[in-house]
Amino acid sequence: MNEPVRILVVGVGGTIASVKTSRGIAPGMSVEEIFRKALRGKLPGNLKVDFLDLMRVDSSLMYPEDWVRIASTIFENYWSYDVFLILHGTDTMSYTAAALAFSLRGLDKPVVLTGSMKISDDIDSDVPRNLWDSLIFSREAFKLNLSGVYVVFHGKAILGVRASKVSSIDLDAFASVNYPYIAYIQGENVIVNHIPSRRVEGSLKLETSFDDSIVVVKAFPGIKASIVESILSAGVRGIIIESFGLGGLPEWLIVKLSEISDRLPVVITSQPIYGGVDLRKYEVGLKLLESGVIPACDMSKEATIVKLMWVLGKLRELSGKELVSSVRKEILKNYEDEITPCYDLT
Repeated sequence: MNEPVRILVVGVGGTIASVKTSRGIAPGMSVEEIFRKALRGKLPGNLKVDFLDLMRVDSSLMYPEDWVRIASTIFENYWSYDVFLILHGTDTMSYTAAALAFSLRGLDKPVVLTGSMKISDDIDSDVPRNLWDSLIFSREAFKLNLSGVYVVFHGKAILGVRASKVSSIDLDAFASVNYPYIAYIQGENVIVNHIPSRRVEGSLKLETSFDDSIVVVKAFPGIKASIVESILSAGVRGIIIESFGLGGLPEWLIVKLSEISDRLPVVITSQPIYGGVDLRKYEVGLKLLESGVIPACDMSKEATIVKLMWVLGKLRELSGKELVSSVRKEILKNYEDEITPCYDLT
């Protein structure tokens, strides 16, 4: 008989752990309580499951320090388990998934995140389905050597660095951004759709220094170029601009960015969820490219934010032109299949 797959289920809160209170729903259940209530003691076969309650927070209240706690927990228990399943709130699940993917270098096992849009007490709760699907995917991913970080939600497995929450109410709340779905889960079966091309190099190590001294600016018609000066006065080390479409910005803002992009990393992403940026197609995009900014290519907005924080955390000793050059190389480097480099700007 095959040895059972050893899974450590780590609870960090979110709707999946929440109960009704006099002030709205809030995390209040342990991992064991979640399982008992949702699955009534029934588990997929060939699994050995242990529970760990790490924290109980609404995911909108999570900080980068919490990403480090989760990554460190996986690191500390790495050799005792085959798979790690994180029960997480949906609002920032994509950020945590990206953070774990970048910070767990040499990860050679599956790490799976799931949550729910409904609490367990709701008649139409999605907790049972998402829990079951996550356990099934965890078991089969280990057997198939599908290492890396994944989000499992509503019957689909998504590469963690490509996951994005696209609905605040639908049970089918997550999408894979500019990347194929990894698998579909149907009952006891996992139908693999795509194998990530991530490479595992060396043994597991933690790289969990995140620098959150960044700012994200959403462009809009009429945005003032003076906003850049306000940002600089706040002492940030990196800027992300959510541009229009494939990478359009007002000319006055491009002029201002050209004045700072050689001493402060400016990353350009797109407001639409799908498609990414391509600064070579339109004249306005070429002007932006020539200003010295760094394109996020087809990365999701969540992965772009987390990756910039992670990269800046590794480059704390650098500044000015040296920092911009190093950040450019790191942002355009493909670590976890998070990016399809759009063109060589290194």
